[in-house]
Amino acid sequence: MKGKNMRLLGREDSASRQPNIQEIIGDLQEEIARGEAVYTVDELRVLEMKLAEYEQMLQNLLER
Repeated sequence: MKGKNMRLLGREDSASRQPNIQEIIGDLQEEIARGEAVYTVDELRVLEMKLAEYEQMLQNLLER
């Protein structure tokens, strides 16, 4: 089992290739599903807030 995704927590710079919004949403959903076995409650809260923000961004883009 891999460790925490530090990029999604905002603690690590991203690689040269930037993921698109759908990829970020999928990554966030996967990491949130790993739950407290990997992340603290506070870290899960951060990931859930980021997921909500990216889902709203995607919705806004699709409505244009």
